[in-house]
This record gives sequence, structure tokens and C-alpha cells, in this order.
Amino acid sequence: MNVEKLALDKTGNFSKIFLDYLANSPKLAPTHSFEPSIEGFEKALSYRKLAQSHRDTLAAVLEEQYSGLSISDNVKHNIAALRDQKTFTVTTGHQLNIFTGPLFFLYKIVSAINICQELSSRFPEYNFVPVYWMASEDHDFAEIDHTYVDGTTYTWETDQQGAVGRFATTGLEELANIIPGNTEIFLQAYKNSETLGDAVRSYVNDLFGEYGLVVVDADNSSLKSEFAEIAKEELLNQWSFHKVESKSAYLDKQGYKPQLNPREINLFYLDDNFRGRLERDGDRYKVVDSDLSFTKDEIIALVESNPENFSPNVILRPLYQEVILPNIGYVGGPAEVAYWLQFKEVFDHYKIDFPVVMPRTFGLFLDNNVQRKKEKLGLENADLFKNIDLLKKEFVKSNNEQLNLDAEQAKVEEMYQSLRETASGIDVTLEQHIDAQLTKQKQCLDNIQNKFVKAEKRNREDDMQMIGAIKDYVFPGGTLQERKLNFLSINSPNFVAELVDLTDPFDLRMHIFLD
Repeated sequence: MNVEKLALDKTGNFSKIFLDYLANSPKLAPTHSFEPSIEGFEKALSYRKLAQSHRDTLAAVLEEQYSGLSISDNVKHNIAALRDQKTFTVTTGHQLNIFTGPLFFLYKIVSAINICQELSSRFPEYNFVPVYWMASEDHDFAEIDHTYVDGTTYTWETDQQGAVGRFATTGLEELANIIPGNTEIFLQAYKNSETLGDAVRSYVNDLFGEYGLVVVDADNSSLKSEFAEIAKEELLNQWSFHKVESKSAYLDKQGYKPQLNPREINLFYLDDNFRGRLERDGDRYKVVDSDLSFTKDEIIALVESNPENFSPNVILRPLYQEVILPNIGYVGGPAEVAYWLQFKEVFDHYKIDFPVVMPRTFGLFLDNNVQRKKEKLGLENADLFKNIDLLKKEFVKSNNEQLNLDAEQAKVEEMYQSLRETASGIDVTLEQHIDAQLTKQKQCLDNIQNKFVKAEKRNREDDMQMIGAIKDYVFPGGTLQERKLNFLSINSPNFVAELVDLTDPFDLRMHIFLD
């Protein structure tokens, strides 16, 4: 497998706030602490405090979570290293998609691994541990219940509810037996694990354990205890709401639409088979869609006695993550990067270090068949991301010079400019009439050209079908490939290893992988 690169702004698939962040726009300077670069990490290391109060708790929880799982020496070393004050993590997080879900799940983890490898080379006096943070408390099952392999969507049917990490794996073993490709690691994970969280840890360990990746499941009482004081502050004073609103207002003033809208309380109540949003109603705290409610004293007492019953939402999850991890960097997609830019005042309020927010690797895989079609048509990499109608029009025009009526347009404009000059010497009010007639003539030529193009498309039906096939491959179902296609669709037994070898986490361009 080889790789080529394409600037992200040439793809038309990224927001202004994300591209401005990559360009280190001064307008976004107040929304983060460090630029997304090796220099940003160097600066972050110089500011970080070596003392971390929760290292022993974190390592002990991880040792318990990994018990019974066969792990590499690199994972063992990294878990033990977390107790060392000179160890830092680089974290990425994602939902518990079945069978890994779309390709960008792999790209995120590979980015974290490669960032750690680069940092270890640049700063050998420190240890760097790549971390995958499982969104095990998420309850939006519809987002993870399916995967797309070889043009077919495979769906896990279950009526379980609540935090998905606690779901029993019933039915997934059967699904693993019918999905095409080498599903052995998934078959064993779903067969030998009681919960989805355990199964995901198992298959992620099989895929990435040799690189020392550590999987964290933060749905844990000991870890939640470290976050209890902030949870109480959230219930009593709603600081996250006020601080995120402040930064959102700043972004709006700068012309950016904030990615997230905070709630007054950004915590859920979590119990078996249930995760419900908390709201304050007068002097009571109520759990939405349930009969549960608490007085102020009752809910504060519950945080102290059962912190595992409180689950941060997307607003507070980054803060929870940074409390329990010695984290130096977070790797995320465009939407994640955008919403992290709303959080800095929350971190500042709680005096928690803000990490380097790094964009993940972006990738597009082209198999041999698609490459042959692309080369036959003479398409460039940037062409793959264009609107299909525009691409077809540009293709036929570039392959038949007779379709280009620019010369005719120029002659018409020249003729009407001469008429305009004549009209101005007779009656200046005629100029408006001349301009209107010019517009009509230009529209007429445009219509003629469009008919020429349509006819040429019919003449090149095979080429048009090839363009359609390429676009369907790059944008299956109208969605960018990395956001839909599962890696089981790729016929490469060493795909993960090749990704690690070929991707540069600090080269923030689209990686186009060639089979």
C-alpha cells in the first residue's frame, strides 16, 4: 500500500472553523492553549505539572479491567508507566461501534499511536502512552448498532437500553458469522465477553495491543470518585453551562457557529438499563423520563456515596477525561475539534490543564479497480471530492474542446460592448437595454453549451458510468468513505500495520491510500 496527500481545503468537506484552527487563526487563539503541532506539544510539556494525584487509581483500575485478557508487553509496560510522574497520555475517544464501525475509528487510534511514537522520539525523557477512551456510557444505540461491509449494512437487533457498554453481547456472535471478511477477532471477543465494553476492549487490544494502546473504560466507581467534587459543583452552580455559553458567544461574534449547546446541568443519572438527563426543577433535581427526583442534600449525598450513578455528557466528558488521565493531547475529528474550542473557560475555571487538541488522520482508500478507472479517465485526487455533476461536466469539456464556448462568449461581449458605446453617444438610457440583451445572449450560449454537454455525456456513457462508480466508492451512500465503510471491506490482512507505517499525524492533509 502506498499513500498520496491532498490538502484538506481541496476536498470541500471541512468547516471554516476547523480549517481556521489548522491555520492557527488569531481569532481562535482564545479558544485553546497550544497549536496542533509538534511545537504545540513541546510547549504543553513545558507547562505541565509533573505531579498527578490520580495515577495510582488509574493504573489499578486498568489492571483490573485488563485482568483475564492476554496483553502484550507494551501494554503491560504502558499501564505500569502511568504511575510514573513523567508519563503522559495522548487520548482519542469514540463510541462502541460494532466490528469497529467506520474506517475513521481506526484512523483516530492510529493517530494517537503515531503521535506517541513521534513524541517519544523527540522527548525521550518522558513516556507517552496512546489511549482509547471508550464511550461506554453513551446511550444512543442507534448510532452504533450497524456496520457497512461490502455494500451491505449489518445491524445488531437488541432491545437493551441504557449505557451501551453494559449491554450483553447476545446476538453479536451470530452476526460475526455472517459478515464477510476475517471476523475471527470479533467472533472471539463477542463470544468470550459478557458486555459490549469488554468485547470492544478485547478486539481493540487484538488490533492495536502490539503498539501499546491502552483502553480506558471510565464507567467505574473509583474513577468517578476522582470527579465527584466537579460533579457536585455542576449540580450546585452549573459552571460548565455558564463558561461554555461565554465561549460560544465569543465564537459566534467571530463568525463561527458553535458546535454544541450546553444544558444547565450537563450530567446524566446512570443506573442499570437506564441513562436519564438531570434537570433542576425549583428546589429539586429530577431525572427526565423517570419518576426519580432528589432534594439538594439527597443528590449531593448520592454523589459522595455512589459517584458511579453520575455520567458526564459531551460537555463534561472532556473535563472528566482530563481529571483522571495525565493527558497531554486529545485526538478528534472535525466536529470534536470544533466543540473542544468551546471548553477552555471550563478548564480554566477548574484549573485543569487544557491539552493539545489534535485533528485525527483523514483517509481515503482506493483499491486497484478504482485506481485503474481513475487513471483511465485522467482524474486527479482533488477530482474525487467534487460534486458528481460538476465532475462529469468538467470531464466532457476537458475531453472535447468544441464544448467550450468561451471564445463565442467573448465575441458576443465584444459586440455588445461596441453597441453599448454607440448607444451612449445616442441616448445613455439605451445602455440598460443593451446590457439586458447581453445577459440574454450569454444565457442563450450557456443553454447551448449545456445541451452540448448533455449530448456528449450520452456519447460517453461508459465514462459517465465509471465516474459514477468511482464516486459511489469514495462517497458510499453519499457519505465520505471514512465515515461509513468498515475495514473488513478492504482486502488487506496487514491494513492496520500499514496505516501505522504510512500515516504522519502531523501532516494534516488527506491521506489517500493506494492498494
